[in-house]
Amino acid sequence: MCELRAANPMRIQPTRSGRDGTFAAVSPYRRAEPATGDLATRVTSYVVLTLDPAVPDVAADYWMHSERFYRAVADPIGARLGGDLAYRRLVAHPTDVEAERALAARVADLFAEDPALAEELAARADVADDNVYINYFRGPDYALGARTADVERLTSLAAGTPVRPDGRGDEVLVVVPISDRDGAGRIRNLMACLLALRDQTMPASDYRVTVVEFDEKPRWRDRIEPLADHYLHVTGHGLFNKSWTVNAGVRHTLGAARTLCLLDADILVDRDFLRRNHARFAEHGHDAHLPHTEMLSLDAQSSDRLIEDRCGGRRPEVPLAGARGLLLRDVPGACLWLTPELFAEVGGLDERYRGWGGEDEDMLYRVATAGTAVQFDDVFVHLAHRRPAMRREDGAPFNAHVPVGTWNGAQGYGDLERVTGTDD
Repeated sequence: MCELRAANPMRIQPTRSGRDGTFAAVSPYRRAEPATGDLATRVTSYVVLTLDPAVPDVAADYWMHSERFYRAVADPIGARLGGDLAYRRLVAHPTDVEAERALAARVADLFAEDPALAEELAARADVADDNVYINYFRGPDYALGARTADVERLTSLAAGTPVRPDGRGDEVLVVVPISDRDGAGRIRNLMACLLALRDQTMPASDYRVTVVEFDEKPRWRDRIEPLADHYLHVTGHGLFNKSWTVNAGVRHTLGAARTLCLLDADILVDRDFLRRNHARFAEHGHDAHLPHTEMLSLDAQSSDRLIEDRCGGRRPEVPLAGARGLLLRDVPGACLWLTPELFAEVGGLDERYRGWGGEDEDMLYRVATAGTAVQFDDVFVHLAHRRPAMRREDGAPFNAHVPVGTWNGAQGYGDLERVTGTDD
């Protein structure tokens, strides 16, 4: 597990606590739970977590922390049912829901034959539930056959959106960074994100959306501009520099906005997202907050289905009943709300970070040190895309060399021409 996250020096204040004093992930407007129910289904979900290659890929440090808890539940099943056809089917196809259900039925039979094993694995599953940082989620309505939500489908949906009204948008500025040089899914996700941001209970004249594209050229400008209030391009080469990209958006389009929302391009938000989070500042009197405790990282099928439901069907929420994916706990990234004053005080995100990982935790650490930071318990929905490399070729994390918490923006930040504080 990440050293910063394990030590928890960030002093992020939860808004409610669970039975043991830890944060309880209960959303005020919806709830996501792992694939619970009968014990056999719970245990089988831990088998899936040990087999599915998407689990270590979604968050390597979360996997390293959680793996031993998964295996404490799953390995006894492998030892007893490893030669069973249902188990072998799931090993060969870890995302096959029918294979998962077949194994759950065999596990139920095993528990009926061996109640002592059932009792032991129930206790281990309880321990795992309280300790793992990636759990498994499958809604009761999950099924194959969703309509493909590709760029062309999103473009057709965008054509039917109303024209944005004139307005200063002085309540909220949303900044969304994007880099998709090979059409790996992020531009599709961004378009869904922007469509959801246009369908909000907050009056359209009260907020603005800025998209900043990091690329050698303005590759997706024609797709983005119709859905955003501001489009910026920063000429970026090599590994994605999310920090510089976000900083440029804030610095050059802030205007008179009273609050900032820094939002990843792969998040599909509900209709009340902006109003709810903007109101939280007045309700709680803090300087910054994470809106979420859990993030549901969807599989490809669920991503298509939920985009169609939210953007095509204009559902007010993102319906989780038809979703399948990995439920990540205490994610420090994806979205941060804060005041422009605090953003300026800490000098924005640290522009020395390149490639995957670290910049969000670094920012959260500095923000919570300089101001009051709160964590709420919404469930975020993350759309599928091809995963980026998470480590260098030698196995080292991309940003292990960056001293955490040392950036202050003293040399400036968000320069459109070049990254600040480096030799670029």
